[in-house]
Amino acid sequence: MSITNSNIIVGVGASLKIATYGTAEGSATDIGGTEGGIEFSIDREYYEKMCDQSINVLEMIKISEKPKMKVSLAECTLDNLRIAMDMPSTALVSSTLTFGGNSTDTELTIYANVVAPSGGTRKYTFYKCIPISAATHSYKKNDKSTIEIEFAIIADTSKSANEQIGTVVDSSSDTTAPVVELSTPEDGGTTTKEESGTIIWTITETNAMDEGTIVYGDTFAIMNITTPASATLVAGTIVYDATAKTVTFTPTAAWTASDSLQAIVTTGLKDAAGNALAAMKIEQFSVTT
Repeated sequence: MSITNSNIIVGVGASLKIATYGTAEGSATDIGGTEGGIEFSIDREYYEKMCDQSINVLEMIKISEKPKMKVSLAECTLDNLRIAMDMPSTALVSSTLTFGGNSTDTELTIYANVVAPSGGTRKYTFYKCIPISAATHSYKKNDKSTIEIEFAIIADTSKSANEQIGTVVDSSSDTTAPVVELSTPEDGGTTTKEESGTIIWTITETNAMDEGTIVYGDTFAIMNITTPASATLVAGTIVYDATAKTVTFTPTAAWTASDSLQAIVTTGLKDAAGNALAAMKIEQFSVTT
């Protein structure tokens, strides 16, 4: 004989980031808002051990455990549709999504950030997930278009026993704004010409950062101000190191001698508790021969 037991937690104000299995949160894709948060459950099946001499259950033996997560995505983008339909990234090219006939399931890692009971933040990390629902979505007049997805969460056998599904981490309530400053070079410092030398910002923050707010050309920028009237954004990319809390900019081309540059960080930068940078940070450096 068996019974099923569900333990359901509903995340309010949830934000979801999804990536191929094993990808760090900083490189995961923010799939936008949710309609009604998320629902996480674990269906457990037990065998009831009994004997003829007793009318009571003598022992409960757990024989299966099936975690799953349900979410209704508020943004009906093509990429969200692709995820819901369990299609590979190659199925979406430019503005065309092709689907159907895919026999391979896509293993994903999901990061869910919600409000913790303490008023801080709670982060769920589900190591290995597969979309299994019908990917229901509809388009109705004067109504919202959403995508309903259910994910099966399967064991990640690369983890230790009793740690193969995921983690839940609470961060205390945080009202302190993050601090950021240039560390390589320091404000007023120099870098060398004819090298694609990196520029590094260091963030001072006790808790995690909202990595979705770390975007080059938006919250972080390197501006060439050699000719102030025609200042331009320097082409390049940034990488965030969540452990060291550093943001590293690598220019596409080598620096040019005698150029003057500004390193700018806007108040769009936030920590995981939603605290924004108190004021825009503007620092300068120059290029030497």
